[in-house]
This record gives sequence, C-alpha cells and structure tokens, in this order.
Amino acid sequence: MTNQYFAEKENAPLASAFDLTVAPHGAFGALATLRLAQQPLRRFTRQEASIVARAIDAVALGTSAERQIYMSPIASDHDFDACVAPEGLVIICPACPDVRLTWSDAADLARALKAVGDSGAT
Repeated sequence: MTNQYFAEKENAPLASAFDLTVAPHGAFGALATLRLAQQPLRRFTRQEASIVARAIDAVALGTSAERQIYMSPIASDHDFDACVAPEGLVIICPACPDVRLTWSDAADLARALKAVGDSGAT
C-alpha cells in the first residue's frame, strides 16, 4: 500500500512532498515509512501511526490545546516533532529544513496514518 501526498509551502519556492509507504516487517508486522522533503525517514508501527493521526486530528479540530505533537517511534532513527501553527503544522528535525503543512495537508497526512493503523485492526 502506497499513498502519496504533496503539501505546498506557502511563499516557498518549491513544494514540500510527503510520502507514506507501508511494508511488511518481520518484528513489527508492518511499518509505515514517512518521507518528508529534505528530512530523514521516520518509521511508525501501525499503533504509532494511529496515535499520531489522532493527535493531528485533535489539534486540527481544536479539541486539543496542545502546541506540539511529539513521538519517538520505536523502529525509527528519527523522532516525529511537529509544532502547531495558525496555518497548519511545522514538522521539524535538527539540522534539516522545516516542512510546513497546511491544515488541509495535515488532515491528508492524518487520514493516511489512520488508514495504516486501521489496516491492522481485525
């Protein structure tokens, strides 16, 4: 299963893309790999993908007052760290350019992550 989405940075010269790919994994059952433009890969288990999806939805809908979404996924060498901004999410990684997602793009990411989590439910 592969889902590709593209998020355009407002006032940026290039579009920032994200790609979410799910592949089988011997120890974890399946891993979702998130690729963000000019940032390292992040890998989520189905449960982690579901948790991040719910967190994005909660801040997007205003049901959570949190200003940051943070997770250190078990199978990833890099953390997922997103700051909530008025126009959407800013995903940060040390020594890498920030990736800005509009709320619409963040909702697309949340839906893709939720689909990963739901695909493991029986």
